[in-house]
Amino acid sequence: MPNRHESMNTVIVRAPNHLGDCLMALPALRSLTSSGAEYKIYLLAPHWSRPVFENLSLAEFIPLSGEHLHGWKGILRQSQLLRKYRLTHGIILPPSFSSALAFFLGKVKNRHGFRTDRRGFLLNDGINLPTGKVFHRAALYQSLVNHFASQELPPAPAKLDISIGSQKKAERLLAPSARGSRLVAIAPQAVATSRRWGADNYRKLALRLISECDCKVVLLGAAAEFEAGEIVAAGDSKIINLCGKTDIGSAAAVLYRCRLFIGNDSGLAHLAAAVDIPLVVLSGADNPEETSPISDKKTVIIRDNLPCISCVKNRCPLSDDAFMRCMKDISVDDVFTAAKSRGFCS
Repeated sequence: MPNRHESMNTVIVRAPNHLGDCLMALPALRSLTSSGAEYKIYLLAPHWSRPVFENLSLAEFIPLSGEHLHGWKGILRQSQLLRKYRLTHGIILPPSFSSALAFFLGKVKNRHGFRTDRRGFLLNDGINLPTGKVFHRAALYQSLVNHFASQELPPAPAKLDISIGSQKKAERLLAPSARGSRLVAIAPQAVATSRRWGADNYRKLALRLISECDCKVVLLGAAAEFEAGEIVAAGDSKIINLCGKTDIGSAAAVLYRCRLFIGNDSGLAHLAAAVDIPLVVLSGADNPEETSPISDKKTVIIRDNLPCISCVKNRCPLSDDAFMRCMKDISVDDVFTAAKSRGFCS
């Protein structure tokens, strides 16, 4: 193991590739950057994640575009970028072989990370994943940072600061249709088909929330979810389809204006938790013990009596009556009751 107390003048952290993982890494990164250690900390992260990390005390945020994140060419581009900085230490949060290879080829002198994906030989300070039970991903990120720092760093909040610019953009998106209204945010479609509850279910839920809770519904998601949002909205003036119209910062600001979030365990669910609003999470293929949003204001609906629950598959491999039972067995009434339990209709 390298002596971490020699030449610790530069440290680069490789952030995860997905929004939910970035938000689960935020407490560990905040504890590291606020530890008072005398070294410069750089962050290598997807370009869209800047709003997540912009208030950390960093020497520099180094953005990765799409061409840095895919295939062998992406690895080579990352390594070329890393060589420019002549870095002494690197903390690799993603468990992938490719992320460690980029640091190895980028001549990062001391490479710290978990021995996963057969990449141990690329790390000169590799540690094994803990065994015996499932650990939340945020705890794993924290344990890696603590290992690097050779101390238990004080816990840091998993909360996101929202910029003035993002708040103004959210106001423009919501005004005038939602001004002064009680708002609930819904993410109408997950990327993985195994996690989709269905636009028809979300429409029924939205109409019931509007009818019984005197609210308006805001739909959030990427551009690919816009059509699902249109099915939910169906021209209703009290359902505002913002799918594809927000970036990370403005989505966070919109969520902050809402009284509740409803959706799957997704990046948006983690974003809702990070702005500290109550949330109802529909869980099926995901494993809540490992990736559930960090919040004490959440209700997780899960059919844990099913033998296939938390399969962590992006497509349901089952057929006939067993197909997508984890989602099909969750009723509109179940979700509405959970929303009420979070005080939304009171």
